[in-house]
Amino acid sequence: MKIQNRISNSSGIGHSGQSRAARFALCSCGEARARRGKAVATREDQSDQPQEFKIPEPLRIDQNDLCAALERAILSGGKTGNAAKKLLKVLQPHLLEEEEDLLQTLGLLVPLAQGKISAEMRSVPLKAEHLKSRMFKIMREHIAIIEASRNLAQVARAERKLKLAAFTEHLILRAWTDEVVFYPAAILIGEYLKLRFAERDQSLKV
Repeated sequence: MKIQNRISNSSGIGHSGQSRAARFALCSCGEARARRGKAVATREDQSDQPQEFKIPEPLRIDQNDLCAALERAILSGGKTGNAAKKLLKVLQPHLLEEEEDLLQTLGLLVPLAQGKISAEMRSVPLKAEHLKSRMFKIMREHIAIIEASRNLAQVARAERKLKLAAFTEHLILRAWTDEVVFYPAAILIGEYLKLRFAERDQSLKV
């Protein structure tokens, strides 16, 4: 079963006219990702990326689960729904940018651990430098995401919808994991490839 189908089924969103209208009223993470991916593919003619640049499947599932949980909170309505919309506003662009700058780079961990280096990886050091230059902005985004997550949890508790906001604890942990594990790993991958390609280029000159 495809992941997107699994996520859609697990969201518990029905096919009533009200649910369809609510879904069209918001821009889901999946829909935004699809539009952004199509735009990038058209602009850069990269619709068929090398397999090693694919986002690791566990991280993709985790990303989809967070988005599905957030959409359920939005569709619940009330103050919880409004708080969830505010979280979506700061979280969605962050996740989409993270997929390109961070998660695709982490997809190189397995091939690099197997000693595989391809010419397509030459762009990674530059991507890692771009990631380093954005770290201050990323930290500020994390602060905004955590603040919106805590607000959602507080409002959901007041409306007795705490189960709909339970994912916020995982989201906060994910932001921390990004900062102390995933971002350093992506930057390290870029530095490693910079050294390896420099060695390769030097040997060709000799």
